Amino acid sequence: MNETTQVVVNNGLGYARSIVWSVFLTMLVVLVMASLRGGPMPTEVAPPLVGVDVAGKPVDIAALKGKPVVLYFWATWCGACKMTSPTVDQYARSHPDVTVLGVAMDEDAAVRAYLKATPRSFQVVPANERIQQDWPVRALPTTVVLDKEGRIAWQRVGIMLPGELNFHVD
Repeated sequence: MNETTQVVVNNGLGYARSIVWSVFLTMLVVLVMASLRGGPMPTEVAPPLVGVDVAGKPVDIAALKGKPVVLYFWATWCGACKMTSPTVDQYARSHPDVTVLGVAMDEDAAVRAYLKATPRSFQVVPANERIQQDWPVRALPTTVVLDKEGRIAWQRVGIMLPGELNFHVD
């Protein structure tokens, strides 16, 4: 390879790298902007969510009116959930005045085994058949914020950025 060929090859690699970085940075900006904008904000009252958490305590979100609630739909087998769960857990620890409820879309035994190995500070309810009917979650993880009146105020489908809930929970 002569010197001219070497320069052309090096310039081609530099150009390819700049394209890759440009695409990466563009995707990052889009993700951040979408995160700050959030999901649709319907004003409808949230459907019922009644179940029993992994500790045997009954849960009914209707009883939580008057304070904001974060519902975090996840599963033990979900890779994106494994990236988002620590963010939700950190939020729950740093905001004890907000109810954070993890709704596990798994069998009860799988949830218990997972939580034994990977404890969480938020309350976890294995989704029963009624919860799955009332909350037809299409993808995991899905995070829903309910306002103090029990209305759906914000939702995120997919991975959540650290600190993102701080912008959406009042």
